[in-house]
Amino acid sequence: MSGGLSSSGIHLTKVIERLGIAKELKPKTVFSNNDAGLLVANGKAELGVTTLSSLMPVTGIVVVGQLPGDLQANTLYSAAIPAGGKNAAAAKALVNFFRSAESAKVFKTKGMDPA
Repeated sequence: MSGGLSSSGIHLTKVIERLGIAKELKPKTVFSNNDAGLLVANGKAELGVTTLSSLMPVTGIVVVGQLPGDLQANTLYSAAIPAGGKNAAAAKALVNFFRSAESAKVFKTKGMDPA
């Protein structure tokens, strides 16, 4: 595994090893920085595996599905507001918006599960 892989690249490397197909796939595998969908769309790859939210906005590809449950990795995002920050109220309002039903609809359309 080379340095600089995204979290999805690191996870996929582990999945490939777990499935026992790393040796066979190594000569055919190209790791990129979350542009797997673009490589497929441009004809530079036959298969791209990355986060659903990275694939959804790419035109010219067909998203065929997610990895099965036990091969899936979930990334949780958290927010922090600096103590005594100048815009703490605005930051807190943004975090509260992220928790709202309104933003949940947007997250879903982008391939992410809301909190």
